[in-house]
Amino acid sequence: MAIFETSEQLYIYISELFEEIATLAEAQEVLKSLNLSVQFNYRTPDCVMTLTAANGKYTVSRDACGDTTPDVELTMTGDVAHRFWTGELNVMGAITTREIGIAGSLGKIMRLTPLIKAAIRHNKERN
Repeated sequence: MAIFETSEQLYIYISELFEEIATLAEAQEVLKSLNLSVQFNYRTPDCVMTLTAANGKYTVSRDACGDTTPDVELTMTGDVAHRFWTGELNVMGAITTREIGIAGSLGKIMRLTPLIKAAIRHNKERN
């Protein structure tokens, strides 16, 4: 059985996580240096979310980037996303086996690492 049965459950999980980490000092520091858009393409359940970071703030929206091409696209299932955000996933292994698909600038993907690590740490603490 899938962790998320509906796209609404997945969206709420991810958006609440990002709302919470926005209050963390370490995440706020990272956000000051980011200027990019990341589109998360989830399957099973199908859900598209876009994280846009600029000027020290970010938004998470429940749609694609629209007419613009995102700097980075990450594609995975809802179950892989759950393992990703809880720190239970070997990310490099998942990329190698294509559990996570990546498109976009490797440099920009690497700039996300501190924010992702902060999110994973916070998510582990809240569970």
